[in-house]
Amino acid sequence: MKNIHIIIIIGLLSASCAQTRFVEPLEKGQLSIGGNFGGPLIEYSPAVIPIPFLDAEAGYGIDTNLTVHGGLNLTSLFFGNIHLDAGITYKFLDQQKFRPNVSVTPGFNFVFDLYDHGAKFWPMADINAYWNYGERKNYFYTGFSNYFELSKTMANDLPQSHHWLFSPQIGHVVKGKNQKFQFTSEIKFLGINLDSKYSFIPYSGITGNAGATGIYLGFRWIL
Repeated sequence: MKNIHIIIIIGLLSASCAQTRFVEPLEKGQLSIGGNFGGPLIEYSPAVIPIPFLDAEAGYGIDTNLTVHGGLNLTSLFFGNIHLDAGITYKFLDQQKFRPNVSVTPGFNFVFDLYDHGAKFWPMADINAYWNYGERKNYFYTGFSNYFELSKTMANDLPQSHHWLFSPQIGHVVKGKNQKFQFTSEIKFLGINLDSKYSFIPYSGITGNAGATGIYLGFRWIL
């Protein structure tokens, strides 16, 4: 494919390194729109910066413990690729004293190349524990994402050697007055089960050659 390097960078990396969409489900009937900025840290001489991925997202509360959501990678779109993700977040355990709320998010990522009409699909599954605190019920969370590569081959028909990316994350969500806004921040340890030493992208992070470190900031407007 003509845009194979863009597919690798925007598709493979961004699919596995987007910020966690919804850890805490919305209330029934609530609509959320927002966006986030950030990505894996890279060495961009002489500085270390996150890859500037920009995402737009939306979510809707089907029930108090169930939210459906989706996102569009705007950076990928700039390079001629439609990159979508979608999922459902379900909270199955409520917080009690020191025990956290726990939610699970099955979902998928999909990339379509507008130039050459190639497409890729990746299933994903997240699980997160989060603790509400304070009058506005802000929360911090920790969990991990699982990203699955179904293809038997990589670019140029090389054998696929990595079918699973494991990415732990920690984050914090601050809620605005009247619960109308949310400000999100997250650090994700991307693909720590993979060796990034020989990658053509100059990753930088606290895990060394084990994957990459991603940093993200975002906001949501609750309707």
